[in-house]
Amino acid sequence: MASKGRRPPGPPGLPFLGNVLQVPVKHLATYFRGLCEEYGGFVSLNLAGFAIFLIGDIGLAKEVLEKRSAKFSSRPTIPYVRYHVDPAEVYWVFSKQNETHFIARKLTAGVMAGVRAGETERLQQFEALLNVTHLLDDGGKNWFDHINRVSASMVLSAAFGFHCRTGQEPDLKEVVACLAEAVTLSSPSGSIINVLPFLDIIPGPMPWRKRAQIHRKREDALYDKLITCAISGEASGMNTWAAAFASKDKPEGDQRRLVNEFTLVGGSLRWKLHVTTVSMHTFILACILYPEWIPRAQREIDAIVGEDRLPSFKDRSQLPYVDAIVRETLRWRPAVRFGIPHQSTADDVVEYKGKEYFIPKGSIIFAVTWAIEHDQERFKDHDSFQPDRFLDHTNNLKPGYETSAFGFGRRVCPGIPFAERTLWINIAMILWTFNIRRSDEPDPKTGLPFKYDDSDLAFSGEFTNAPFEFPAVFEPRSAKRAEVVRQEWEDCEKDLNVLLPRPKEQ
Repeated sequence: MASKGRRPPGPPGLPFLGNVLQVPVKHLATYFRGLCEEYGGFVSLNLAGFAIFLIGDIGLAKEVLEKRSAKFSSRPTIPYVRYHVDPAEVYWVFSKQNETHFIARKLTAGVMAGVRAGETERLQQFEALLNVTHLLDDGGKNWFDHINRVSASMVLSAAFGFHCRTGQEPDLKEVVACLAEAVTLSSPSGSIINVLPFLDIIPGPMPWRKRAQIHRKREDALYDKLITCAISGEASGMNTWAAAFASKDKPEGDQRRLVNEFTLVGGSLRWKLHVTTVSMHTFILACILYPEWIPRAQREIDAIVGEDRLPSFKDRSQLPYVDAIVRETLRWRPAVRFGIPHQSTADDVVEYKGKEYFIPKGSIIFAVTWAIEHDQERFKDHDSFQPDRFLDHTNNLKPGYETSAFGFGRRVCPGIPFAERTLWINIAMILWTFNIRRSDEPDPKTGLPFKYDDSDLAFSGEFTNAPFEFPAVFEPRSAKRAEVVRQEWEDCEKDLNVLLPRPKEQ
């Protein structure tokens, strides 16, 4: 048995403060990745007395966060969220392992079973078709906005029956604003009491309390409007996720209060929105910086789909290269680079590379996706975009696929099926329709040609590490393909009541 003093290796720190002054505010994942590369796949930090453990090895992550999930599935308290934004702990993605958390995951699992069965595929194809239509209309001039729209509209349509045709809808803008505020408030820099919680003993209307109150009122008003539309309004006859949560004939009863968290705040929608939106932006960046893989992808799509129709989910089993692109997009520049932290609820001893290390109760554990998905032993030339790495010599997907992009164990993102399908259909349709190239327009900030980059300088460095906006040109691969897109859009079903029919037994 390891002694209780033995911790994994890590950088030396200062007395009392430990490594606090070494931790950057921006690009935290890059700092974590560097530590994993320097000290190995298991690293310890001391942040003013708080024990932090970094995992940069997927095998160790699965051992700790999945096989020992009973001890490592809680979440550390985010003071601002816990005491002001969400005192009732409805935001179950940040909550401890409690009844709310288990009910929410059970209900979500039921919803995602429907996604796996194909219940949302017609909706997702419809939204992806509208996306390529928008890209065709302006040549990609506003492509960043089009990607934002399709990611949000897919989820809001499935959740509430709320379709966003243009991306300029006031309610959509309000959803995006509430999501952005929730992300900010959950981050260490969101409030001073996230860093110095003892300041919350100061009585009175402090700035952080006013901000939380404004956010909660704004979010509650938006949520009430969306849930009313889904349960008793124009979307009440649709097979939406809100309808599933609000159904009374189930053991949990009507749990519409959890739809708020599931869809608007810290749960599945935010995860799906950020992962899919950031991943689509990243995919376009990969098309520009590493275009050598695109001809092979387009040849495979053309061989199966032809030139007279767009790809659909019926083609998926015959298009393994598109699945490989999805996997490489999630790996190459992951949207959530250091994951949402876990917290241990009991002492434990972990063996790693022949040595035993002690993890005390209350420790915070990060599975560092940025390090795991760039492990040199798993991925040769790991900083390049190479979808071929996921295919075997017969051009089929390699078995045993593992990713850290959606988390681990009991805290894994429950919306994986929807997110992966969203990426697949959008990528397939875009590659069938367009050739994507660099823009010749100068950078408005410098007047010089735009400098395309995939380093940290090109990304925000926040919790969800999105690329900064960059220009791209979307050229139709042929006039015929452009006409097929327009004709399919003209002929497609646009009624959400038809795209999301309520099951007959209901």
